[in-house]
Amino acid sequence: MIYFLLSIDILLTAAAQLSLRRGAAHLGEISLSPAAISGLLKNYFLILGVALFTISFFLYVFVLSKLQLNIVYPVAAGMTLVVITVATHFFLKESFTAIQTVGIATVIVGITMILLPR
Repeated sequence: MIYFLLSIDILLTAAAQLSLRRGAAHLGEISLSPAAISGLLKNYFLILGVALFTISFFLYVFVLSKLQLNIVYPVAAGMTLVVITVATHFFLKESFTAIQTVGIATVIVGITMILLPR
């Protein structure tokens, strides 16, 4: 069950990143002017990204209360990288190279090694 919750956290974090990327694509010049801040607050993708990160934060803290940090962090960081790299290809039409594919495979092997019984 706890690994399922960690998987949900990973997906929420990746979705938050994708949402922020979509929101950032619609921004002009960023400044601290009232008009610029107002524009940020009206950007639904940015708001969604922050909301997803907030939910992910609380879920991550719960997972940390049940598992060791030296397991949770590498798995979450590595799998989030994998999910984001693949998702940006399909949802944002960003390309990734053969060397990135090798990197993703290496990350997956590393995560598998971390999760092997001790």
